[in-house]
Amino acid sequence: MKKLLMILALAGGLSFTASAQKKVEKTPAQKAGNKTEHLEKHLKLTADQTKKVNAVLLAQATSIDSLKKLKQDKKTSHLADQKIKKQTADKLDKIFTPEQKKAYAEMKAEKKAKKDAVKKAAQ
Repeated sequence: MKKLLMILALAGGLSFTASAQKKVEKTPAQKAGNKTEHLEKHLKLTADQTKKVNAVLLAQATSIDSLKKLKQDKKTSHLADQKIKKQTADKLDKIFTPEQKKAYAEMKAEKKAKKDAVKKAAQ
């Protein structure tokens, strides 16, 4: 009886783990929309800026999505990804006001600090 309960518990745990690993991939439009909303909220974008930012982020998300589908080697993919992100940053820089640029730089620095802390903790 104990063995049967252990087997059932193990099978239930495995099925739960397997279903938890299925990740729903967002479309480029959804990714751009989420990022735009976040920036609109934190940088207090105007309606015109919001439209422009969404267009830039949609182009970035579409490019990165198509890049992932190519399944290139990691180094080539990483370099292309960095180039796309640099172009996006340059375009956003032209849209933001000086105050927004400063706030955006702070947001990026905080995000990088969190990412570095997670990497350091994982080592």
